[in-house]
Amino acid sequence: MRTINRRGLLAMTLFSTLSSEMSPVKADKHRFTDIAKFRELVIAAFKGEPAVVSAVADPSDPAKLTIKIGDSSSHGIEINVSNIFGYSNAHPDENVDQIIHRFVQAGIAARTKRSVSDSNIVPIVRDREYVEYLKKTTNFDIPYEPLGAELTVVYMADLPDLLSTLTPTDVPGKDLQALRQIALNNVRQWLPRVISNDRSQTGVIYSVDENELLSPSLILLDEFWKSIEAKFPGDVLIALPRRDRLFIFDARNPESEPAARRLIDATTRETSNLLSNKLFARRSGEIVLVPS
Repeated sequence: MRTINRRGLLAMTLFSTLSSEMSPVKADKHRFTDIAKFRELVIAAFKGEPAVVSAVADPSDPAKLTIKIGDSSSHGIEINVSNIFGYSNAHPDENVDQIIHRFVQAGIAARTKRSVSDSNIVPIVRDREYVEYLKKTTNFDIPYEPLGAELTVVYMADLPDLLSTLTPTDVPGKDLQALRQIALNNVRQWLPRVISNDRSQTGVIYSVDENELLSPSLILLDEFWKSIEAKFPGDVLIALPRRDRLFIFDARNPESEPAARRLIDATTRETSNLLSNKLFARRSGEIVLVPS
């Protein structure tokens, strides 16, 4: 992915200060009794994707819809929301928009003609639940590896319209070690595009200009940590509430942890791009979970 507008990610709000995002908000719990109404949310999510030409409800079955991807003359693809409907009701504490977002991305990735090459393989940071969800709801044998602290690194193709989860057929003959080396080298090429906002006294927002979804991946690069060690010479706290931003706080500042947790709580009101509601730290080069 290359453009900000394609996902409507940071746009005009990237440089808002941390303090403006730290008012506590209680996350809503979602339960659904009507699968047809749930389907409407899924249809709206599909329609918001650039690769999707249309998404239409099946009048004969409240659990089904038909989407068209790419060329509008292509045949429609039937989608059944029964499994995700059941999953959402079984996990009322999870953000429903995030559940639907994962479902939509997996559905598009499974049905889109893709051109995967070494040049567009990237490491994407996700929480452990993301991988477990994909295992339960898709047939993907995805390449990933634990990062620690309930985080994983999922190897994806950075395509013009979406980040597409890889399958072994996309990268024949490549093991995790080879994928890791290729993917990290690709992220390194974006280091000159890293931008920051340090107007807050407690933390700094980092983002990759024109490829914001690579922002959390910066924590995988030693070169990134070296580039900010003058400002953060010791341990740091890491907040990853959004998929398009990286928040770093100085662990030496006693105000950092409560500020970071307020930021995470406030972000639960977001309807998309959620990554993790946990607080992490980097200590002696290792990413660890900070107990609540």
